[in-house]
Amino acid sequence: MMLWVTFWIVLSEALSTCYGEVFTSSYKILDLVNREKTLLDALQNHINAEYDNLKALSSFLSDRSRSVRTTSVEALNEQAEHPNGAYLLIRLYTHDWNHVVTANPLFDRLISNLKPHLPTPDDYRGACSAIIRLQRVYRLRVEDMYRGNYSGYMGPALDPTDAFEIGRQSFVDGFLEESRQWLHLAVDHMETQERGLQRHDRHRASPSQRGQMYGLLGRTYFFMNRTEKAREMYEMGRQYDSSSGDVIQLQRELQTGAEGGERYGSAVEDWHRDMEDLCMRDKAHRVARLRPFHTCRYKQGVASLPYVRYKEEILSTSPFTSLIYDFITDTETRVFKDYIKGRMFRGLVGMGINATTSFIRTSNLGWVYDDEIVQANRLSQRVKSVTGLEVAQRTPNGPSSSEAFQIVNYGLGGHYDLHMDPFDDPPDDDLLKSSGERLATFLIYLTDVEKGGNTVFLHSKISVAPQKGMALFWYNYDTKMMKDLDTHHAGCPVLIGHKWIANKWIWTYGNTFRRPCGPFPNSTQEEIEPLMYSRHRLCDVSG
Repeated sequence: MMLWVTFWIVLSEALSTCYGEVFTSSYKILDLVNREKTLLDALQNHINAEYDNLKALSSFLSDRSRSVRTTSVEALNEQAEHPNGAYLLIRLYTHDWNHVVTANPLFDRLISNLKPHLPTPDDYRGACSAIIRLQRVYRLRVEDMYRGNYSGYMGPALDPTDAFEIGRQSFVDGFLEESRQWLHLAVDHMETQERGLQRHDRHRASPSQRGQMYGLLGRTYFFMNRTEKAREMYEMGRQYDSSSGDVIQLQRELQTGAEGGERYGSAVEDWHRDMEDLCMRDKAHRVARLRPFHTCRYKQGVASLPYVRYKEEILSTSPFTSLIYDFITDTETRVFKDYIKGRMFRGLVGMGINATTSFIRTSNLGWVYDDEIVQANRLSQRVKSVTGLEVAQRTPNGPSSSEAFQIVNYGLGGHYDLHMDPFDDPPDDDLLKSSGERLATFLIYLTDVEKGGNTVFLHSKISVAPQKGMALFWYNYDTKMMKDLDTHHAGCPVLIGHKWIANKWIWTYGNTFRRPCGPFPNSTQEEIEPLMYSRHRLCDVSG
C-alpha cells in the first residue's frame, strides 16, 4: 500500500505545476516531457519494490502450500495437542498471515469473509500468557519448555524471539521471576545462535531487537529490586539501541530511584500453591488420602430408568461429590461435539448483562437445549435417573429445573480459576427467573486429556483427571440448604491434549422435596439418599 502511495505522491508532484493548464502554453508541454524522467524513475522503483514483494509472497505461498499438502489432519491435531505446537500455529496466523493481509490491500479485500477466523494480536498475547500459566501451575523448567519438553511430552522447539515475546507478556502479567527466566533465555540463545550465523545472515537480530531485549530484562530486574543488575542491562541495551522504548523507560525508572516492587509483584498465595499440587495429580490420586466414606457402589437408577445401575465412586461426603462411570457413549460425545462446532463463543464469567470475559476463564462454549437434539433429551433423563433430581426445562419462559447442556472446549493452557457455581444475584434470563439457585452440578467428560485439565476441589483436596464418558456430580448446597463453601473448585490448565466437557446445572425449582433435608439437622447426603430413592420407587415422578 505504501509503495502505491509513494508512487502517486511523486506523480502528483511532477504534474502539480501543469495540471489543467498544459494546453495554454507550449513551454508547459515541453516541461512535462522533461519531467517524464522523474515519472519513469518512480515507476521503476515501484516495480522493483512490487517485484520483491511478489517474490516474498510467492515464497510464502510455496512454503505454506507444501506444508498443507504434506501435513495430515492427524499430524495437525497432534501438533495442536502440544503447547508449543499450538502456540506456533497461533503465531503463524497472527504474524505471518496477518503480515500478508495488511501488506496487500487487494488480497485483504478478497478474503474479507475469512478475516473473522484469523487470530488477533490479543489471541497471540493470550497464547503467551497460557505458556506462562502452564509453567507456573506445573512447575516446568523454562529451558525444557523452550526445547519442547513438557513433563516428558516432546513437541516443537521455540526460538529466541518466541522466548522474548513470552517473557514480555509475563512482564505485562506481573510475573517477574518467570519474565526474568524467559528474557535471560532469549538473550542467551540469541547470542549463541548469532555466533553460528554469517555476518549478513537475514536471521541475525538487529541492534534494535537486542536493545529491546536488554532494556526489558533490565526493567524486570528493576521491579524485582535488583537495581545493580538493572543498570548493567541498561548499559548493554544502550550500546545496541539507545532509542529503544524499553531502554528509555528503564533509564527513567532508574533515575526516579523508586523501589520497583512497589508497583509490581508476583507473590503466590498459599491456596494457589495447594491448587497447583492438586492439578499435578493423575487418575490414581483423586483424593488426598483414602477415607472411610470413600466407596464404590452400583447405584440404581430412578425416574424413567429404574432398571439401570450406575457405577459410582463416592469421593467426599462434605461436600457430597461422586463419580459416575460409563455415563455417556462415544457416539453421543461425538454427536454433541459435532453439533456445537460453529456455535461456540468465548466463555464469560458471570451471567446475563453482568457477564464479562476474563483470563480466569479461557475456553469456548455453546449451549444445547433438551429439545434441540434427541441425544440431549436422553442425556437429561439419564441425569435425572442417577441423581434423583428434576431437570425439566420449561421453555421459553421458565422457571426451569435445569439449564441447557453447556458444552465447553479448552484450548492452549485452557483453564477456569477457583470459583463456585451458584450466583450471588438472581439470574435475569427468562428461562431461569424464579428458578432459585444452582443446587447441584453434573459435569460430563467428553474426552480424555493426556495431561492436565483436572477438576480440583481445594478444601476437600479432590482432584479428578478427565476420563472420557465419566461424570462428576456434586451438591453446591449442604443438606441445610446453605451454600457450601467447600465446593470452591477449578479447572486446571490443559497441559497436553484437548479437553471437552458438558455441564448440566440443576436448580432448586422443582427439587425442594426431591432432595429432602433428612430426619436430623446434621443428616448427611448419604443418609438422605435412601429416603430419596425409596420415595421415588413409590411415587409417580414422570411429571
